[in-house]
Amino acid sequence: MKLDPFTDALVRLVHCYIPPGLETYDPRYNESEEYQRLTRLLLANQQPSPTWKGFTRKVVEAFPDCYIWDATVPMHEPCNIVRVSLPGFVEGAPLYDSVVVLRSQLAPVYALYASHHEDRSAGGNSWWRFAPFPPEYQAHEAKLAALIESTLGFTRLSPEALLTPVPDLKPRVGHHPLGEAVLAHCLFTPELW
Repeated sequence: MKLDPFTDALVRLVHCYIPPGLETYDPRYNESEEYQRLTRLLLANQQPSPTWKGFTRKVVEAFPDCYIWDATVPMHEPCNIVRVSLPGFVEGAPLYDSVVVLRSQLAPVYALYASHHEDRSAGGNSWWRFAPFPPEYQAHEAKLAALIESTLGFTRLSPEALLTPVPDLKPRVGHHPLGEAVLAHCLFTPELW
């Protein structure tokens, strides 16, 4: 498969941070130059940057009737995450619909996805998807995309780029075996929900 030059550059970039052909339980994984480089990056990004703090403040202002959750987990994965609920969310409710922002720490790129989460103990189902979003998510999508691009200046990745296979890489977190990674897992997180 021939990739566009931008996606190809991102695939080459993630190879600088994840050792190819190794499972995370292999001792060589943590000893690799790539893993050490990623660890240094994560250490440098342990504290939220002023830019990220400013962005999340703007999200709170732009979505006053929504639940906003900065779900970034420092030292876990190379991205910042913020979840913006659709209007009407009540904390503790069995239904949680949101648009999720993923901002990479590896490159000036971002992704958005729609998330529907129902309490499984009550028989609910859950799903997530990149664009095209269901109609009820599209206003949030457009507003967040405009906010990210005007505040951070990052480029949104297409679903095709995000789902580009990177089968020789295994991100340091997540439950996907070697051979199943896509670019979104490597630039952001394999834990989409």
